[in-house]
Amino acid sequence: MPGNMSLDASTNDKVKVLYVAGWGRSGSTLLGRVLGQIEQFFLVGELRYMWDRGLIENRFCSCGAPFDQCPVWQQVVSRTFVNEGISAEAMVGLREQGLRTRHILLTPARKSLQAKIANMGEYPGSVEKLYNAVREVSQSRVIVDTSKFPSYGYVLRNIPSVELYILHLVRDPRAAAYSWESRRKLKLDYGAGSDKFMTSHNFAESSLAWSEWNLAIENLRRQEPERYMLLRYEDFVENPRNSVDSILRFLDEEGAKSPFISERQVRLEVPHTFSGNPDRFSGGTVTIKPDASWKDNMSVTRQAAVAALTWPGLIRYKYPLRPQRNNG
Repeated sequence: MPGNMSLDASTNDKVKVLYVAGWGRSGSTLLGRVLGQIEQFFLVGELRYMWDRGLIENRFCSCGAPFDQCPVWQQVVSRTFVNEGISAEAMVGLREQGLRTRHILLTPARKSLQAKIANMGEYPGSVEKLYNAVREVSQSRVIVDTSKFPSYGYVLRNIPSVELYILHLVRDPRAAAYSWESRRKLKLDYGAGSDKFMTSHNFAESSLAWSEWNLAIENLRRQEPERYMLLRYEDFVENPRNSVDSILRFLDEEGAKSPFISERQVRLEVPHTFSGNPDRFSGGTVTIKPDASWKDNMSVTRQAAVAALTWPGLIRYKYPLRPQRNNG
């Protein structure tokens, strides 16, 4: 069982979920892993993909076992889906034809979005069973989900037994665009004989999606502002321990023991996640510090192009408009 599990399960009827929402390559893997080290916090990674990447593709859990052989996930599956006739393929179909980010932007009215979710058939109910099973198996107080999708956050918001907290993680769009392009050849571990790589986006695709996703996530804040927290990735890596302390206060979990060895160092145990950045397979003591390599390696022209596509968000999240250069 994961190292941060305890026999003292939460007595709250609702499942407390910290949902990390934001555009990809914004540092959710690192942040999620740090949060997963907190006692009675359990990191599930990108649980939105359990149906396809877990049940169908049988990707490797970061513990080293294929999904269908990981003892943690098999306990979750047995408590959730055995003898219920639930089809993973059907769940993927309902998920993909249901609520999308564009719906949130084009029809942001709460009733319209709830109607979209209601038309997703048995999908919301199956998701509800899944999170309850995760809490039972992990004996955790807080589930940390880094699925990031705004639309999935709306689905979770409308599940009665989920007490949802949104952690809106934002990173400079130029850094995100650079990461999407520079890491396109990073190989994924699907299993024996696999030859698949991480999804890539060019700078224009990344920039437009960055703006769309962040706007959609902010609509969640308007619904329940007391359960929304904005965190810039740059602020997290500059002051990681203070950032985590702020998250604990946000969750009303101040009594939880800090996972930090020092202000910047944290010991990361290998989690149980079956989807996401390949960094999830590694463990050990990590020193968290800013990574500004994109400022040196991304051309001024490319930085300017991203800024032109994202300037309202740059202003909103207090990023400089001018091209950046690393002074370190």
